[in-house]
Amino acid sequence: MLERLQAERDLRVLMDGSPNFFHTFGAIVAGASEYIEVATTFPRARGFAPLQSLVITNNSGEFVDLAVNGRPEARIPAGVIMTIPNTAIWSFLLTNNDSTNVASGEITANVSTPPLGADQAARMSLKRQLMGR
Repeated sequence: MLERLQAERDLRVLMDGSPNFFHTFGAIVAGASEYIEVATTFPRARGFAPLQSLVITNNSGEFVDLAVNGRPEARIPAGVIMTIPNTAIWSFLLTNNDSTNVASGEITANVSTPPLGADQAARMSLKRQLMGR
């Protein structure tokens, strides 16, 4: 019974995606960083873990470095929106390696799992047919 409920939840998340979990970063002084652990910062996200998409909006005048799950991912220039798709997002770290401070509210993050696209659903259906299910 429990396995069936888990399978139904997994299918619902796969088909519908997850809610968007939004975070506004506080002030980050030069050389400092802010760490986000998805399960702690967004307790409701535990039911959708791992989330698969991260969008960082850098409206500051500073360059920041992004690490996802402990691995360096990208340098995000000032005024840029960067998307990290199709990656299990458990945690991320934003580091201000610029010489000036980032003001509170200038950088935001949106973490989610997008719904299954039509092409992905068609591939899954074909795979099930080929496997005889």
